[in-house]
Amino acid sequence: MRVQLTTAAVTDPGRIRGFNDDSLAADASLGALVLADGMGGHNAGDVAARMATEIVLEHLASSASRRRPPGERIRDAVQRANAAIVRSARADATRANMGTTVVVALYGDARVTIGHVGDSRAYRLRGGRLQLLTRDHSVLQQQVETGLVDRDGARVSRNRSLVTRALGADPNETAEIADADAAPEDVFLLCSDGLNDMVDDADIELALAELACNLDLAARTLVEMANDNGGQDNISVLLARVEGRAPAAAAGWPRRLFGWLRA
Repeated sequence: MRVQLTTAAVTDPGRIRGFNDDSLAADASLGALVLADGMGGHNAGDVAARMATEIVLEHLASSASRRRPPGERIRDAVQRANAAIVRSARADATRANMGTTVVVALYGDARVTIGHVGDSRAYRLRGGRLQLLTRDHSVLQQQVETGLVDRDGARVSRNRSLVTRALGADPNETAEIADADAAPEDVFLLCSDGLNDMVDDADIELALAELACNLDLAARTLVEMANDNGGQDNISVLLARVEGRAPAAAAGWPRRLFGWLRA
């Protein structure tokens, strides 16, 4: 039996850009979440991102009755989206350089399968602790892994937005797949880099831990935090809470959270 989810979503252009290339979609009845961060400029990146979320969600819905592993369903859905984006870019010169990241969560019985391409991320909050579930496909991640850049350098690197994989770039692109437990009261976050580039994981953790009982407020708060820190990119937040016992807010959260917001 699929876990029961409560979801919330917010997308915002940020403080610098006049348009929004992000796209997101959720279907709690399917146990499916999809988020994409488009690239290629106005009238291209947003098209690629919207194609990704729509095609992926549509395929996950159409394949729901088939007895196939969730990872295979995600890979098929992402491959379909990639093929459609490649075809569209080749057919229309104004879309020649368009592409998009994508991150997908598909829930089953006490499990979630994550698929992603690019640097949009998935996190899980459990017991007040935030865990990153994806690995960025980016130049910066490669530099960190090879020791060329340390954590302090990564925070200010100019390579933060340079992805090494994206839908639309390679006709053979496929999603990287990972599985994780999904227990009652867990909160899962899918986000574009406009959030995690602007807000440290420790502050994301604090906001989610304190506001797990109100996902709409949590999503709006995360976007506000990113904008307060500069809002240099589009910001998208997609949250899902696994239902069970009602999550309890940590003691003293109003004072701690609003103290951070005033800082």
